[in-house]
Amino acid sequence: MNTGRRISRIHEGCALCPTRQLCAARDLNEAALTELGQCISVTQPMNKGDFLYRTGDPAQAWFVVRSGVFKTVTVTPDGEEYVTGFYYPGEILGLDGPADGAHGSTAVAIASSTACALSLMDLPEIWSLGAGNSLLRLIAEQQRNEALLRINLSQSRADARIAGFLKLLMDRTGRLGFDPKTLPMPMSRTDLANHLGLTLECVSRVLSKWRRAGVIDTDRTTVRILEPAALATAAYHLAA
Repeated sequence: MNTGRRISRIHEGCALCPTRQLCAARDLNEAALTELGQCISVTQPMNKGDFLYRTGDPAQAWFVVRSGVFKTVTVTPDGEEYVTGFYYPGEILGLDGPADGAHGSTAVAIASSTACALSLMDLPEIWSLGAGNSLLRLIAEQQRNEALLRINLSQSRADARIAGFLKLLMDRTGRLGFDPKTLPMPMSRTDLANHLGLTLECVSRVLSKWRRAGVIDTDRTTVRILEPAALATAAYHLAA
């Protein structure tokens, strides 16, 4: 894996960014967008396995996914590795950094990806441009997603956890303006199982069952939801 990231100022400006309507730039006029572009840096295209930041790196910025997908990973003191989240365009990473000045997890690209860096030192200026409300929205959405994930992981049934994850991803995908029934899932099944606290065999068995039943269709990087109602029923089926 590549342990570095190349970050530079945005030359084309936020006005031309394909994910402008998903991030802190959403509500800004043209003049403010030009100024915002001077406060934001963007990574060079990152390949699968490239690190955006590592645990313990100085926390100098928050990041908004510009394209692709990232995962975050936390390692416990005894060496156990946990996939704690997956992040799609318009979603924010690195919020834990300012707590103690260092990142508490590692962020890794799991597909060809880019991210915008919002320097913590520039946050007052970013706020003064009128981006504060949009930035707060990003943070609130992230907190909501994490709360819903915790609720989902409290379910003991494997099919409920997997269905709940897909249902949450449908909601997130729809809010991003994409087809909520076509879910880009470039993460490995091993990472998905780790994230949900399940075994790889269990995840594969449930997905195969739903394919046979016509609830979903899958290929290597995409899950298509064919029967949303059946998925929703499974997602909220709590164990007795």
